[in-house]
This record gives sequence, C-alpha cells and structure tokens, in this order.
Amino acid sequence: MNILTINKQRSKMKVRCFKTPNFSYCHPLPHIKMKKILSTILTLILTFSAFGNDGVYLTKGSVIYPTQETKITLDKEILSFTVRDRVAYVNIQFQFNNPENIDRKLLIGFQAPTALGDVSDSLSNLNQINDFMIIQNGQILPYKLKAAECEDCELKNPKDLHFSQMEPGIFVFLFEITFKPGLNQINHSYNFPASNNVVMDEFYNYILTTGSKWAGGKIKDLTINIDIGQNKYFYVNDIFGQTANWSIIGTGKVTNDKFDYIDNDTCRMVRTLDGKLQIKVADYEPIKNIEFGIVSKYTFSVYPVYHKKYKEGNIVGIGRLDLEGDYTKKELRLMRNTIYAQYGYEFSSPDLKEYFNQFAWYIPDPNLKMEDIILTEKEKEFIEKILTKEKE
Repeated sequence: MNILTINKQRSKMKVRCFKTPNFSYCHPLPHIKMKKILSTILTLILTFSAFGNDGVYLTKGSVIYPTQETKITLDKEILSFTVRDRVAYVNIQFQFNNPENIDRKLLIGFQAPTALGDVSDSLSNLNQINDFMIIQNGQILPYKLKAAECEDCELKNPKDLHFSQMEPGIFVFLFEITFKPGLNQINHSYNFPASNNVVMDEFYNYILTTGSKWAGGKIKDLTINIDIGQNKYFYVNDIFGQTANWSIIGTGKVTNDKFDYIDNDTCRMVRTLDGKLQIKVADYEPIKNIEFGIVSKYTFSVYPVYHKKYKEGNIVGIGRLDLEGDYTKKELRLMRNTIYAQYGYEFSSPDLKEYFNQFAWYIPDPNLKMEDIILTEKEKEFIEKILTKEKE
C-alpha cells in the first residue's frame, strides 16, 4: 500500500492529505510555536514528529543521546521489544567506548513525543513513557522530566506547558552519566502503549536516528529483538540495508511478503508461532526510525500484502469477524477454515490445502489436532454465525 502525503493550502489553512487505495482524508497541520532558547549552556537536539487525526499516536521510544558533542562512540546496542496486551516493554543494553584516559560526565537526553490524533488534550499532556529506568554498574541513575514546545524551544517543567493536537510537543528525560575510560555498560528499560490508525490495528515506533549523535554517527553492532507474542503475523519496516541478517529465534519465518507504507520504505512481514524476530547489522548508520506492528488482529490475509489477490477475487477475507455481506457456501467454508489455518491446522481436503498454501503465513502443523486449538470468544461467535448461514 502506498500512502501519499501532500501539504496543501486550503482556505488559508495548511492541511495534510493522505491517500491510499481505499480512502483519502485531510487534516489541518498543527500550528507550532517556535520560541527560541534565550540562554542556555547546552543545546539540546530534539527530533519532532507530527501526525494526523485519524488514529491514536501515543508516543515513541528512542536511543539515548548526548546533549553536546562527544568523542564517545556507541559500540553496541541490543534493543529488545516484548509486546503484550498492546504494551511494548523495551529493554536496551548499550556498550559505549570512551577513548580518552579521563572520566567524561555527559548530560544525556531521551525524547518522547506527546500523544496526537484522536486523543483528549489531557492525554496529550500526559507522558506515555512508563517505568523509565537507567542502570549503570548496578546503580539506578536519577533523572529529571522536562518538556518542550518545539525544536529549539526552551526546556521547561511539564506543568508549565499545555499541549494539544494543534500544539504538540516533546517530553525529555535528562540524566547524567559518567563514562570511565574504555568500555561502559548501560542498561535502559521502559514501556509505552500501542498506537493505532485507520490502516493499522496497533504499531510501535522507536527513534533510532538519535544514535547518530554519538561519535562517528554509527552504531557499530546493532541487534534488534521483537517478541510480539505467539501465533502472530506482523510487519517491520526494512530500514537496515542488504547486509542485515533477519532470523527467527524459535518457531516461525521471515516471509517474502512485503508492502510499501512508511515514507516509501518497504515493510517485511514476519510470521511467528512461538518465537521472536532478530535483526543483526554491523556499522549501521541510523538515518531512519523503526516501526513495527500488526495490520489486523483478526486476519493474516491483510489487504496491504494481498491486495492483488483480493482484486482478482482469489481471496475471501474474514475482515473484523463481523460477517457482513452475502457469501456463497464455498466462500463461507473458506472463511470458517481461515480461522483454523491461522492456528496452523493441516487440512486433508485438497481444495483447502491448495487455497491456504498460497499464503506465506500458513505453516501447517501435522501434529496439531482440531480439539487442541483454543479459539477466542470472538472467533467462536464468528464460526457459529458461519455454520448457521451454511445450513440455510
């Protein structure tokens, strides 16, 4: 799916328009205050993101970054996401190298954009990063939470600012780290809730570009682990280049299914039964940010990936399990068995085998019995509705 973003002038108001094969919409661009810092010792480099109103965009995680120029390099980062119940639990292990023979104390920043979209102003003023913790040598480091209205704006107490959809901002965590000569290990953890929009049921962002603010502008050894739960089919934007190694730790596969979505980047689809995705890349220059998520929590045959097959009539989708519309007996049978196929049930009927083998997400398990599949209540209701219609 290609999303085209256009800035227009409409009735003396700038608007941003989005177009996809299924819909288009426009919303006003936020008016951003540009108060400059009057006096400060440190220049904070903050990245700002603005989004449209057709969704809930809560916040992003990010790489911690120095607030001033430094000779310290980011030699290694192991970034692990564990997603459960629409919350991303983030754990990062950093290895920094101080090439000098003296201790270097730096003021470090961590940024988190305010909530945007279909949210209340009160939610926009609430920091969405929870359980924030920085550990060095077994010691939890103190931090201060600040906020800013824009790029190059003065950092203030969050209580002194008011954010909204039209006037968003950034929360900034500030803390000091003393880097000893040589290698330094830093552990960082926090969690934040999922965002969603008209295209994606849930997604998560991580600002990786702040990693370029360390000396050399690269992450020498980057490992990313994404554990989104059992029996999932999810996307990750492919920003890591041809030398990156994508693999599954556990049971699953990195499929050949792809679609275009974020800033014209290709997103790769990943199928996990009981495992996690791991991406490894060396000498990585972080010029783009990470996004991953679930297109639909109900169906693996998602439109962005299989739009050609949908248009050709080769797929009967199950949508949001609402069973709206008129279907033939054959279509109802395919819809009912799609639920079981997504759990990995191996069919004996040749026509069902042929139909589901066209999907990269289908991984039949010859040891799985129908009675072993634990359906959700919504799936049970959906199947009962289909069975009733099949008898009509």
